[in-house]
Amino acid sequence: MARRGFQQGTLFQRGTRRKLWVARWWEDVIQVDGTLGRSRRSEVIGTVAEFPTRRKAMQVLSQKLRAINRGDARPQSVRTFGDFVKNDWMPVILPTLKFATQKHYRYMLDVHLIPAFGKSPLRDLTRGDLQGFLSRKLNSGLSWETVHHFKCGLSKILGAAEEWGCVTENVALKTKLPRRQYGTTRIVLTPVQVQLLAYELREPVRSFTLLLVLTGLRVGELLALRWGNVDLKARLLRVVETVYDGHFDKPKTKRGMRTIPIGAETAEILAALSPATVDARSLIFAKSDQTPLA
Repeated sequence: MARRGFQQGTLFQRGTRRKLWVARWWEDVIQVDGTLGRSRRSEVIGTVAEFPTRRKAMQVLSQKLRAINRGDARPQSVRTFGDFVKNDWMPVILPTLKFATQKHYRYMLDVHLIPAFGKSPLRDLTRGDLQGFLSRKLNSGLSWETVHHFKCGLSKILGAAEEWGCVTENVALKTKLPRRQYGTTRIVLTPVQVQLLAYELREPVRSFTLLLVLTGLRVGELLALRWGNVDLKARLLRVVETVYDGHFDKPKTKRGMRTIPIGAETAEILAALSPATVDARSLIFAKSDQTPLA
């Protein structure tokens, strides 16, 4: 619990052309070593145009201090976003994610989130800070999907910070993205076009392409398919693995673990690929050292 003690805070103006009201007050904080400390906080509460009198500005400051003066304010950590991510979130949360997701988060953090927020104290991050970041990324030409991933990443990190008592709320939940704009309709090849494409390809790419079309498997699922999970007599194949960047893992969801009936053409392609002596653990599409083909 925060220490009780009434305070009014201080208020002063800053700036010449665009004058601002700046407030200062003391608040309890959690130091980097986890101990409770005291810190003086400064915050711009508005422009002089918005609050033309000191009395109106003081009313805003009083609202900010209400929780502190009531003793309801929870101390927040003085740690920076970058320090929290590096020393807490990555060691604890990142290993629980799938390999492909881990790789995506590392890229997102290194290239976008840490450069933007790494030096910012967690407690100072606001909805406006995050909203401005997301808007700038959209305006820079990044896709809606990419920026949505940034929003989800920020929410996951700040959600952990809230759960572990570093901040009092996850401000990323208050950010918004514009309605998603869908691009042009995807072109779907006709069966004849698929056959013409396959005719131009060499093995094993030809068989791989046709199996993707005929089975509906994802690339990673087909690359991870082993002979032990194919039953040519019963005309069934089981999806139990996927591979990404050489790393094998289970499918992302329970529905991803599935058994698929196959038709005559699919069975014919697989039979042509089948070696004389079948090793159940062998990949169907593999290099000479039994690593995935791609």
